[in-house]
Amino acid sequence: MLILLFDGVQSLGFSGPADVFATVGGMSRGTCRYEVRTASSDGGPVHASGGLTVQPDHGTVDVDRVDTLIVAGTDGIPAVDRATVDAVGSLARRAQRVASVSTGAFLLADAGLLDGRRAATHWEFADELARRHPAVEADARNTVVRDGRITTSGGAASGLELALALVEDDLGRDIAQQVARFLVTYRHGPGGQLQFVDPLGPDAHSPALREVQRLILDDPGGDLSIRSLSHRAGVSERHFTRLFRAQVGMSAREYVERARVAAASRLLTETPRSPESIARETGFGTQATMLRSFHQILRISPLDYRERFS
Repeated sequence: MLILLFDGVQSLGFSGPADVFATVGGMSRGTCRYEVRTASSDGGPVHASGGLTVQPDHGTVDVDRVDTLIVAGTDGIPAVDRATVDAVGSLARRAQRVASVSTGAFLLADAGLLDGRRAATHWEFADELARRHPAVEADARNTVVRDGRITTSGGAASGLELALALVEDDLGRDIAQQVARFLVTYRHGPGGQLQFVDPLGPDAHSPALREVQRLILDDPGGDLSIRSLSHRAGVSERHFTRLFRAQVGMSAREYVERARVAAASRLLTETPRSPESIARETGFGTQATMLRSFHQILRISPLDYRERFS
């Protein structure tokens, strides 16, 4: 395993996977062991997040063999020099498999490794990855995405899940599960990244549609039929439907459902009220309807959401 380091790299993004691979040796009593090495473009120390300074094992030009290359990310979109991007491409061409953690996907994309592939990155930056690299199918839903020999993951903490997926590939599910238990983490985290995402889209350009959005957010349990909303906007239902999708990027019905999920999420985590009463107040009507919407939008049940985020 070779983990590429550079200034600004998130410490959890590389230390988490390194700990997973190190734990394998203990779980297998030394019969299975990963050799984890680190490298920077010039071999010099790098300044990681949290104020850490890390001395890599190698410069990238000194690496003679790579079976698995892992590229961690930064707190935002990585700002690295061309030498680091070139090093990613050079190392990746020699590696049997390539992986990235969080916004490390930007470095893979900059090196041309993700063209025509689906790739995960931190949900907050998925749209920017797609904008910068139209040939990449950016995935903000899942924590780990495999596409051929390339595996990518969401935020820094999902580097643990990515490393466990690689261990499962190499040594099987049982070993991966034992490592996950020892580290008190998930082999497959429930819910993916969507449970952390603001489910609402952008504000509309039109003042009339922004007023409709405000109405939906202020009163998710009210009459939010297309007929009522188009009347509030002062346009026909057909014209309202077209305008809303064009300016917000989703249908008005989908926006209403997402607004209701957002409102229910707040009540679930900030109040002790029952799911039944929350479902009624936020316009779902029944707990079963709210459950379906939570699974569809956040990929997690309302009760699991409450337990995790209260």
